[in-house]
Amino acid sequence: MKEVMRARATPAARESVLGDLPCLVMGSGPPLALLGGLTPENGLPVGPARWLEVQTMMPFVEDFEVFWVARRRGLAKGTTMADLAADVADALAARFEQPVDVLGISTGGSIAQQLAADHPTAVRRLALVSTACRLENSGRRFQQEMAALAHEGARRQVFARFARDLVPPRRGRAAAGAVMAWLGPLLYPHAGDLGDLAVTLEAEDSFELRELAPIQAPTLVVGGGQDRFYPQALFAETARLIPDATLAIYPRRGHITVLNDPGAQAAVIEFLRAGR
Repeated sequence: MKEVMRARATPAARESVLGDLPCLVMGSGPPLALLGGLTPENGLPVGPARWLEVQTMMPFVEDFEVFWVARRRGLAKGTTMADLAADVADALAARFEQPVDVLGISTGGSIAQQLAADHPTAVRRLALVSTACRLENSGRRFQQEMAALAHEGARRQVFARFARDLVPPRRGRAAAGAVMAWLGPLLYPHAGDLGDLAVTLEAEDSFELRELAPIQAPTLVVGGGQDRFYPQALFAETARLIPDATLAIYPRRGHITVLNDPGAQAAVIEFLRAGR
């Protein structure tokens, strides 16, 4: 029943700022910084794209005050994961005097790992969903190809590729890509020349957890057994690289759908609430 009520009630997120970074805020309770996945544009989403991000926040708003933290626009060429993590660290320090819980999803999970390694006093507990210690195989190829398209300014091709690669095989991938090629500019009107996307993709391409200081925060690694970007072995390797990390795999879930799993949602909430 609780999950049904959450699905029906979708309150509006309010806009705010953390330091120099814009954010969306919902819920009440202890703060939870949510670092979201890759999108064609940085800054606050609008329209249907915002609705999608609000759905990501919704499972946690009854237990936390959720801060969906945007990445800044106008990233300089050569920006690294360390730079993106420093942005988040500065933003959190501007608002909170104590470490906060951090939930990192996909590309946001790479930034969250860098944040926890480089700025250990910023993170109380760390939940990593659909992300791993590095890119590998299909995930790396996907991001390199996307970066090349972004550098060319091929907006419709980028939007189509986003949709096509997120849809499972034999589930209408070509149709999804065709639709997104036309809807993409409406969903992401601030994507511009895709420069922020290209810079973010290249920053993540160089990300390697092994090269960082050990993460000190208690960590939960959540992955889907059907994730096409991160194989299960890579989730397991990530958990091994983080001292005392907990690994939770949901065999029937994919890269996007794992956080829709009520069991995964409950596991993340229980983990983040621990020790309070």
